[in-house]
Amino acid sequence: MKRIGLPHFPASAAAPLAAAMGCLQPGIDPVFLTLLSQASHVPIAAHGLIVGGTQTGAALGSLAVWRLGPLLSHRAVIAAALVALTCSLATAGIDDITAILPIRCCYGLAMGTVYAYAMAAYATRKPNRAFGAVFLIQLVLSTLVSLALPEVGHAAGADVALGLLVLAPASALVALLLMEERDMSRGGGASPAPSAVPAAGWALAAATFWFICATMLIWSFSAGLATAAGIADRTIGHAVAIGSISGALTALAVMREKLLVPLPVTGLLAGAALVSPMVLTAPGADAAFVVSIILLNIGSTAIIIRCSGLAAASSTDSRFRTFVACTHSLGLIAGPTLGTLMMALFGPDGLLAGLLAALVAGLGSVVWAALAAADTGTRSPSRAMVPDAANTAQIALD
Repeated sequence: MKRIGLPHFPASAAAPLAAAMGCLQPGIDPVFLTLLSQASHVPIAAHGLIVGGTQTGAALGSLAVWRLGPLLSHRAVIAAALVALTCSLATAGIDDITAILPIRCCYGLAMGTVYAYAMAAYATRKPNRAFGAVFLIQLVLSTLVSLALPEVGHAAGADVALGLLVLAPASALVALLLMEERDMSRGGGASPAPSAVPAAGWALAAATFWFICATMLIWSFSAGLATAAGIADRTIGHAVAIGSISGALTALAVMREKLLVPLPVTGLLAGAALVSPMVLTAPGADAAFVVSIILLNIGSTAIIIRCSGLAAASSTDSRFRTFVACTHSLGLIAGPTLGTLMMALFGPDGLLAGLLAALVAGLGSVVWAALAAADTGTRSPSRAMVPDAANTAQIALD
């Protein structure tokens, strides 16, 4: 196994850092989009398009990692981080929506590649803890960024605040340079003797996709909804920051491998939390908006970590673990796209209809996973290969 970079840097720290940087953008989108509109005069109606374009690139990048497997070299991923750095610099210097959109698509492509590569390597063992740790890092960083960027924007201008976001791909680049090149037979590459993926594993992967879709559908439009309700930019930034802290505490609570609350119960509670911004955001209701963002972060963090970890733990197939990481990027694009389409077809009410449809699909996938796990009897098919993880998945679904 080759190491690129400093010989004594722990690869176990570099991989989660690179993965967290690769998925940081969705966590700061409300603040980013607000600043982008101020700096580049991008209309609120285009926010969903920008987020969707960025996540389209991220989905393609993650799918490339899944399909290429061991053919994708570590140096190629380092090159992707360099591309992301360049695109981040360009975003702050362009005042044209037709130019910003392809730049953000390229940014997403590069960072999606970084995320899937690093996440698949890190989730080889104890996947629930791995996903929880990456989400925890991402949420902490989202908190810091959401607190700092609005203040920088007010003090030095939106252009300067946007320029500081170059630190995200720059940090990913440093982490990749210091990171061991992963063993492709254990990470996202092809396994010489892949194990079967149980039906519950596919159902959990589907649930991960749908809950991320629902999360991003409301998250992408939360800043626009708040702005339309007359809520100040600083309040939006503070709400995102406080919500990120709540999500980080949630990640600490659910990242353990031994899970106590049945997944269907978590799914129902998360679904209610995801609907709250649609219900609580109203003119003059600043405090209610903050509460809704806190609930959104708690619910989405809990259900996404649990579904992702249990899905990855359901099989020792390394390609399937990479596929689970791909569902994140796919969900990230599906949410904003669905929201934009539903609003175009049905107006403001379409946003709520799309959110409810995604939640119904997510809860249905959780029920499917529970029924599939019950059909396997008292012993999971993969328990002999991954005793702890398989036992965790079976207990959580029961």
